[in-house]
Amino acid sequence: MDVEGGIDMRAAQDDEGSREVCRYIQRSSYPRLVDIIKRRWRNLRIRWGNLMKFQPSQENACVRILHKVPGLKQSAQAGLHVLARAFWLLVFVLCVGIVFYIIREGIRRTMGHPLTVTFETEEINIGDAKFPQVGIGPNGGFKLSSINDAMRKLHQLGMGIEVLANDGSAWTQNDVEEAMKVIDHTCDGDATYASKNGIKIQDEHTSFARHINVHETHVDNVSYEGVKQRIIPFIREGMTNCAEIIKGCLLNGQSYDCSVLFKQHYSAWGSTCVFNGIPGKATRRHSTIQSELGGSTNEEVEQWKQADLDEDVANVNKKSDTTERPAVPWRQMAPGKLSGLAFSIREELDNKACIHSDGTGFTLGINNPRDEMQVEQFGVTLPYGREIDVAIYPEVLLAEKDAKDIELDRRGCYFSDDEGDAHLEFYRKYSRQNCLEECFAKAVYAKCECAKVSSPGPRGRTLCSLKQLNLCVLEEEEKMHNQGLKRVCPKCLPNCRDIKYRTSVTSSQMTERRMNDYKDMYDGPMGDKKFTISVVNVFFMVDSVHPTRRSARYSTFEEVGLVGGTVSMITGLTLLDVIEVLVLIAVIAVARYKVWNNLRNMGGPSFNWTMRIFKFLRRNNRVAPEEIEMDTVQPRPVERPQRSALERPFHPYENFPGFIP
Repeated sequence: MDVEGGIDMRAAQDDEGSREVCRYIQRSSYPRLVDIIKRRWRNLRIRWGNLMKFQPSQENACVRILHKVPGLKQSAQAGLHVLARAFWLLVFVLCVGIVFYIIREGIRRTMGHPLTVTFETEEINIGDAKFPQVGIGPNGGFKLSSINDAMRKLHQLGMGIEVLANDGSAWTQNDVEEAMKVIDHTCDGDATYASKNGIKIQDEHTSFARHINVHETHVDNVSYEGVKQRIIPFIREGMTNCAEIIKGCLLNGQSYDCSVLFKQHYSAWGSTCVFNGIPGKATRRHSTIQSELGGSTNEEVEQWKQADLDEDVANVNKKSDTTERPAVPWRQMAPGKLSGLAFSIREELDNKACIHSDGTGFTLGINNPRDEMQVEQFGVTLPYGREIDVAIYPEVLLAEKDAKDIELDRRGCYFSDDEGDAHLEFYRKYSRQNCLEECFAKAVYAKCECAKVSSPGPRGRTLCSLKQLNLCVLEEEEKMHNQGLKRVCPKCLPNCRDIKYRTSVTSSQMTERRMNDYKDMYDGPMGDKKFTISVVNVFFMVDSVHPTRRSARYSTFEEVGLVGGTVSMITGLTLLDVIEVLVLIAVIAVARYKVWNNLRNMGGPSFNWTMRIFKFLRRNNRVAPEEIEMDTVQPRPVERPQRSALERPFHPYENFPGFIP
């Protein structure tokens, strides 16, 4: 225990007797601690007493405001015991917590997914839906004559013979090898079913890399002179000419030049003819060899760039076709075979190479017009020598404008012009297919440090060799597919507005007489008729569709109703109460402002907003003198005026009228 000591002084004694000179006294601190505790207890009782005596002034501005709020007006009543006042305040706080919990749970359960998909009661006409993109992959992806020409150029350069291009520029060995590498990306013989099973096939061409050593340092940069002036023209010349194999094109029963309808496209299978599909120059941000090999004109590219491919089909403004060129994108105005797309396609017999199937038919793919053609993944093989009907059943998914106001991370789908996570580096507009293509291209380039010609990417990327394609690229793509697209590409969400196409294919054998009649379109009556053709009809089978619509699960009106109904049910607070409180606050503020301004004009105190603190909450609410934290001030004597003996005392009413002393 702490102790304190003291010295008790006593008178000294002489030598004759013993006496105390001084004595040390040890005192306990226990009484002092008890005194401190007693003082603290007295102060606590004083504070509690002040709290029990607290009665808010009914003229106080805060009290007047609380009287207008249901649930708080009970605690602001006059003459109410302080414990009852605390009880009502606690009840109000609990009610606010209950309101918050109910609203949060209601939003989580009923609005956990902000969008809902519903079937429309009103059908839309088939002319309001975009016609699909139709891609045709011939049996051969490249011309055999161009492949032989590349081998001849490489042999001549090896012998020191100068080789000139069509524009007069000289080929280099690096140019020829890069052109061979581009061809190898589409002419790999291992893509067929037979080769995957180890069956040796005799084909016109498999790949250059199997016979010669092609360097692995070539880049995809269209600004290079060799790529721009020699490689791209050479590859374009070796592609199958769509106008040579496709004839007799009809749209809505009207005849069109097939070269206007079907545009050349360089896909993973080489030559591809595309109708109603966006060109690579219009959809890709960076120019690559693949995008430069497209057959669209600059005018058509600009039309596709300006086309709103994310439009709400129910409110679209139809564009009229012309005799020279159909609208972008094209729409079939009436259902049925006679109003759709019709064309004939010829089988290439002699000058074909780069075979990707074990059969002799061609490949037809149906895609959304905003996506690049994926004929190698989604195409179906169709035979020559038949009349083929491809019936299309569109599935239209619309989206309300209020869906676009929802945050991207909660919406679960993207519009084509969304930014943020939906922004693509390689494509101008968002679509799920474009996003997946970009996701795969980035993963492959990060793993293999090279890219395929048909894949999107930046300018100046390194092109893969045939060995890298068959090992690293295919292995990485297969790995991503096995892991699942949602896992490896989580940012590739569906499109909020979309059209999906279901197809039904039927065919019938054509007679020899009818076949000969169609062959006259290619070589005339006296031409060679040893080839075979097919007539293809692609059309909408239905006249109208029931669309589905994405919309916000709850509108602003319904959200306000949910929140307002819950608040009113538990607290009794209504919109009129809120308005009344706001009006009262405004009135009190204006009144105080005027009072203080008047006092300031009269020389009184300046305008100053201060908050009154109740007495029992003030810091100096202590009466025990031991706790008063202030300097000791000596009382100053009061100087009173001296009066003479003859002066009478002052009377407080002597200056009033009628005063009589």
